[in-house]
Amino acid sequence: MKLRITPSSVTGEVSAPPSKSYTHRAVILASLAAGESLIENPLLSDDTLYTIDACRSLGTDIELKGNRLTITGTGGQIKVAPGRERIFAGDSGSTIRLVAPLAALAPTKVVLDGDSRLRQRPIGDLLSALESLGARARSLENNGYPPVEIQGGKLTGGEVTVSGGVSSQHISALLMIAPYTGNGLRIKVANELRSKPYIDITIDVMRDFGVEAVNRNYKEFLVKGGQRYQGQHYRIEGDYSSAAYFLAAGAIGGKPVTVKNLKTNSVQGDKYLLNILSQMGCSVEYQKDVVTVSRRDEIKGVTIDMGDYPDLVQTVAVVAAYARGKTEITNIGHLRFKETDRLSDTAAELGKMGIKVEVTDNAMVVYGGKPWGAEFEAHNDHRMAMSLSIAALFAESDSVINGAEAVTKSYPRFFTDLESLRAKIEELS
Repeated sequence: MKLRITPSSVTGEVSAPPSKSYTHRAVILASLAAGESLIENPLLSDDTLYTIDACRSLGTDIELKGNRLTITGTGGQIKVAPGRERIFAGDSGSTIRLVAPLAALAPTKVVLDGDSRLRQRPIGDLLSALESLGARARSLENNGYPPVEIQGGKLTGGEVTVSGGVSSQHISALLMIAPYTGNGLRIKVANELRSKPYIDITIDVMRDFGVEAVNRNYKEFLVKGGQRYQGQHYRIEGDYSSAAYFLAAGAIGGKPVTVKNLKTNSVQGDKYLLNILSQMGCSVEYQKDVVTVSRRDEIKGVTIDMGDYPDLVQTVAVVAAYARGKTEITNIGHLRFKETDRLSDTAAELGKMGIKVEVTDNAMVVYGGKPWGAEFEAHNDHRMAMSLSIAALFAESDSVINGAEAVTKSYPRFFTDLESLRAKIEELS
């Protein structure tokens, strides 16, 4: 899909969509739980639908009615549905990483695969951990990447060491299946742990489903054996990652943009954007479950460590393109292994607007200016498509975004909601 975006005076109010991270985890834990769960307000996007389908393949009964999922849990007795031994995860790194340990609870051999970009996303560390717990888990190409083959059954539990530098999802995935190992699980973290708030989300949902996990300063995690998840009536909260694009529009354009359905005391890490925008000179107003961003004076560049907030990097880079001075974003080398190389490709796309961006192995420096309109490529990356859409709204002339349909990965209604804020958007093909 090709869209033309005309510079617009954006203002108004929009509701944040449901959280993708919470939806993935709630579906998986409800699948493991004993009894029935009712998941209200789930995000239904490409990624979460892959997770729902994967859980169905692993024996979970999941029914969708309106904006509710009714999930009949397995009680941890994972049994592969006949003829569904091969699970396709599309481009969803969350699905393949979070579901792989679930498959390791089944005695049947399962193959997990995805599209070409997913086959470039590392999973070897997780496979090694599953092997040490008693499963057979291997990369079919022997390169540490999908497709992967897993055959499990009874996992022993005990102690595993996992790198924190590749993906926090490996740790989240092991935490979620920990109660169904023989002896519980102790996870030791090697190297610096990035994206810590996503593990906070995992532990938060685990607790809501009845299992306690101990976090020892993000260096070690402990889940005692004998605990079990119980079916819950669970409502998915709004997503700060998706709300970030609208809040960025308020920051750049200056006129108030209000986002509802944002839990004030959420553990979501991407709430940190509000601190960043305040540092850059914006007005950030809080009410109960509502945030409004605007500004009167120009925004200014900042230096920030974004190691725990990878999904905000492109949004912050776009705001920085309109700021005075330079913005240095550090500790983000792991972004090269997302849906695209988010460092080099973001720099290239902003460069088309006349914005200077310098990239190193682990950082990005954006020099603010007056961006002009350009023809962008979304690189099959939902966050690229959404962040560039915000950049286009305030450029000196019209812009075109090729591959805008990538937003369906996490936020199918994005352009509809953006238009409700008076954005001028026209579909060209």
